[in-house]
Amino acid sequence: MTYEHLFKPLKIGPLTVKNRIEVSPAEPFLCTKDGLVTDEFIAFTSAFAKGGAGIVTVGDSPVTQDYANDNRYVVNLADPFVVHGLVKLTDAIHRYGAIASIELNLRMHIFPADMTKGDIKAIIKAFADAAVRCKKGGFDMIMLHGGHGHTVAQFYSPLMNKRTDEYGTSAFENRCRFSLELLDSVRAAIGPEMAIEWRMSGDEMTPGGVGIEDAVLFAKTIQQKIDLIHISAGNMYNPSSLTYAMQPTYLPLATNVRFAERMKKELDIPVTSVGSFNLDLAEEAVAGGKADMIAMIRQFIADPDCANKARRGKGDEIRPCIRCMICTGSDPHGCPKPLRCTVNPVAGRNPLFDTLQKSDPAKKVVIIGGGAAGMEAARRAAERGNKVVLFEKEPALGGTLTIAGSNKLKGDVRRYAEWSVRMTERTQGIDIRRSTTATRELVMREKPDAVIIAVGSEPFIPKIPGIDGPNVSLATDVDMGRKQVGRRVVLIGAGLTGTETAVVLAQDGREVTLCDMLTLEQIDSRGNSSRSSIALLRGMAQQAGVKVITGLKAREITRDSVIAVDETGAVVTLPCDSVVLSMGVRPRESVVNEFRACADEIYIVGDCASSAGNITSAVRDGFYAAMNL
Repeated sequence: MTYEHLFKPLKIGPLTVKNRIEVSPAEPFLCTKDGLVTDEFIAFTSAFAKGGAGIVTVGDSPVTQDYANDNRYVVNLADPFVVHGLVKLTDAIHRYGAIASIELNLRMHIFPADMTKGDIKAIIKAFADAAVRCKKGGFDMIMLHGGHGHTVAQFYSPLMNKRTDEYGTSAFENRCRFSLELLDSVRAAIGPEMAIEWRMSGDEMTPGGVGIEDAVLFAKTIQQKIDLIHISAGNMYNPSSLTYAMQPTYLPLATNVRFAERMKKELDIPVTSVGSFNLDLAEEAVAGGKADMIAMIRQFIADPDCANKARRGKGDEIRPCIRCMICTGSDPHGCPKPLRCTVNPVAGRNPLFDTLQKSDPAKKVVIIGGGAAGMEAARRAAERGNKVVLFEKEPALGGTLTIAGSNKLKGDVRRYAEWSVRMTERTQGIDIRRSTTATRELVMREKPDAVIIAVGSEPFIPKIPGIDGPNVSLATDVDMGRKQVGRRVVLIGAGLTGTETAVVLAQDGREVTLCDMLTLEQIDSRGNSSRSSIALLRGMAQQAGVKVITGLKAREITRDSVIAVDETGAVVTLPCDSVVLSMGVRPRESVVNEFRACADEIYIVGDCASSAGNITSAVRDGFYAAMNL
C-alpha cells in the first residue's frame, strides 16, 4: 500500500504538522514516583518521534498534586520543577521534526455536585498553571482531556453532573460553561503560539451518558476555542464501555472511526480519530475523509519505526500490535509497573536495548524450533552478526504461534505470526532448515557455540476412558480447520483458548457447553491477560449462547456424552455429538533434555521452559537469549 494521504502536512492552528500521524497519550510509568522525567522516559518517548510520527503526545499528566498522588510514575504537572525534565524531553522530540504535545488531565474522587464554586475555580487555575509549565518546558501543543468520564467531561454529562446552578445541566449553556471557562483560562495563560487539542468521547457507550448527538453539539460549541479535536469513546465509570477506549483483540480494528467521521462532517476544525489503527487503516481513514489526523499508541509501542517504514514503502515490515493489553497494565493506578510489550521486548526497557551491540566474537548459534521464541531469537541473534542455523520440523515456520492465530477471533495474532515468519525468512544470516527434525547428532555436527532450545509444548490430554475416541478433538485442531465437530459440543477447559473456540463454534450455530474443574474466577485470575479482555470474551460467550458449567471433572467420554462428577461427587452426564479439549499444555521436557549438553551456552526459551508460557514470555525469552550470546 502507498500512504500518500497519510504523509501530507496538516495545518493545526499556529502549527504545521509534517504528516497525519499522532502518537496518542499513554502511561508507560517510566517517570520517577513523584512524576519527574527520567532518561528512560525520554528514550521511550523520543523513539516515536525518531520513528516518523508527526505529533508525539505525552500521556495522562496530572494537573493537581492530589491527582498526582493517586497516579504515580507519570509526568506531574503540579510540580513546578517538572519543567527541567520537560525541556530535555521536548528537545528529544523536536530533534526529529515532530510536534511535542502533552495531555493534561484530572480525575477527582468527588463529582461536580460535591464541588464548591471555589473548587471549580481552583480546577481551572490548576489546568492553566499546568499549561504554563508545558509552555516553559518547550511543548508546541497541549491536549485537554475532556473525555472518558474524567472530571472535565463530567460537567457536560447529565448522568454525572447533578448541580442545579450555572454549572449544572438544566440548560445547554450551563452544560458547556465549565469547559468554555477552562479553555479561555488556558488560552490566556499560554497565548496564541501554542495549539490546543481537546480529547473527548464521541460516545460514552453508557446508558444515560453522552451520545454522539450531544457530543456533536458540544464540539460545535467549543470548536472556535481549540485547534484540533480528538475523538475517542467510552466512560471510565462504566467498565464495560472502557473496551471502546482501549480495544482488546476481540473488537474490530478502527472501531471508533465512525464517531470521528460524524464529527468531521459537522465541524470546521481538523478531527483526530483514535482506537486500534494500523498504518493501512490510517491511510484509508484519511483518504476516505473520515478524519484529518490518526492517533495511535500501541502500534508505535509494537514498532516505534512504523511511520518511517510506511513512508519508505516498507509497510509489510511493520511489526503488528496484537492488542493483548499487556502494555496497559493489570492495575495501572493501584500498582503501576513499567510498560512492557508482548511483541517488542525493547519497549519500556529503553534505552538498554535501543542499539543492539554486535557480538564479539560472532558465534555459531543453533536454534531448535521455529515458533515465537525461536524466530525472535533467530532474528535478533542474526542482527547482532551471529551465524544462525534454525531447525524446524514442520514444512513452515510459525509453530504454536500460527496455531494461536488460527481462531477467527485472533486476527491480530495471525497478522503477527505472518510478520514474524516473513521477517525471519528475510533476515540475513539465518540458515532455515524446514522439515528437519533436530537430533543431538545433527546439532553437534554444526559445532555450535550456543544452542537455543525452543521446542515448545504439547497438549495436556488426561488418561480417561474414551479420550482417544473419534468424536474427540483438540481445540487447536478445530481452530485450524483440521477437525470438524457436530451440532452439540462439550468443550472441556474454560480458559481463554477454550472460550475463544467455544465462542466461534456457538457463533457458527453449534450448541456449546463449556466446562471446567475450576471456577471462572480462579481461571481468570491466572496468567497475564487483562481484565477488560477477559470480561469482553466472557460477555461474548454469554451472548453467543455458550453454556458454562464449572466445578466438573470429566471421568469418561462416550460416543454421545461426557460423564463427569461435580464437587459433591455426584455424577453429571453432558450429552453431545463432539468433545473438544483445551486443557492446557506441558513443556516438551524429554526433547529439551536431549540437547542440554550440546554446547557451552544453552538457552531454553518459550513454552518448553514453562507450562505457563505465552506469546509474551516466548518473545521475551527468545530476545534475552539472543542478547546474552
